[in-house]
Amino acid sequence: MLDITGRRCVVIGGGPVALRRAEALLEGGGTAVVIAPDIDPGLTDLPLEIINRAYQPGDLTGAWLVVIASDDPQANDQVARDARDSGILVNRADTPHAGDFTVQAAARIGPITLSVDTAGTSATAAAAIRDELADALDPLWPRLIELARPWRAILQARYPEASKRIPKLKNLCGPRARTILKDQGEAALQAYYDALANNPNAE
Repeated sequence: MLDITGRRCVVIGGGPVALRRAEALLEGGGTAVVIAPDIDPGLTDLPLEIINRAYQPGDLTGAWLVVIASDDPQANDQVARDARDSGILVNRADTPHAGDFTVQAAARIGPITLSVDTAGTSATAAAAIRDELADALDPLWPRLIELARPWRAILQARYPEASKRIPKLKNLCGPRARTILKDQGEAALQAYYDALANNPNAE
């Protein structure tokens, strides 16, 4: 769950794993640069910079993070060393927990992100568990969170005192809010939120 908006992200490698990582970086708002002598055709369709050669020292200049996804263990180790010397975050596809962060199997359902990690054991299992969780998710949750989002800012501004603010924030997506949305609809939920915001004693 890194905020990479506008940050320079370098991907070392040009195969299918590099393609998936580059797509994820672009989806997260990062600026992606792919460096590899062999490039998956799918990478050429993406809005990123491609450097069609092997990694060279200096390629990480200005990078905020690097994804190491090549099939050359020696080169991968060199990139990791260079990144650490420069204080750059490292993700390694070959040895996930040797890096600074891992990439989980994720499903995005509206404002909700479901993320599954198997400690590097099995990407297949992580994807299967992700799909099971996504299929089991109550469809009311995404809509409830979307409706609650603007009210969170209102409550935070209106109730600076934690003893008043925290119970109200908890109830934005609590059992009562879910029940109101399910049984009475969105108009009733908005009325409940209005009461939370405007009645100091309402919870």
